[in-house]
Amino acid sequence: MKFDRTKIAEFQEQDCRLTLREALAEFYSVNAHLFSVPEPKTKWTELLVHHDVGHVFFGVNTSILDEAAGDYWTLFGTDMSFKDYLAYTNTPEAKKLIKEIGFINIIKSIFLGLPLLYRIYIQSKKMTRKWEVKGYEQYMDMPLAEVRNMFNLQILTYTQRP
Repeated sequence: MKFDRTKIAEFQEQDCRLTLREALAEFYSVNAHLFSVPEPKTKWTELLVHHDVGHVFFGVNTSILDEAAGDYWTLFGTDMSFKDYLAYTNTPEAKKLIKEIGFINIIKSIFLGLPLLYRIYIQSKKMTRKWEVKGYEQYMDMPLAEVRNMFNLQILTYTQRP
């Protein structure tokens, strides 16, 4: 399980020219070793797709720190209420996932993710409107850079490593 944030895909670039649909496909492709594309047939798998679209919109991948960043973006930059967020984390599937990640890794990500929390909070306040967790279909065939501009979203940058 990768901990650090690393840029590995186009959707993690602010000015990504891929459409949201293409960027979501890229997200699934670069993470194929971790999970398969969820089919939105149940409430849980539908929520996973919404979650994955959020990863793409906010430009975060699946390392532990990126997941923490994704959670912070969800809390500050989307229309999902804290109550709904907690309900999501209390599902049997989410509890299983949390157990797989491990309590120590979650605590570590919260602690090491505090600088991200601050940056995301500031960036989310600059957005012109919140991302609709379930209202993204209308943006699927638009370039991701254009969608982000519509919301005045500045994603977090990644430190380039040799």
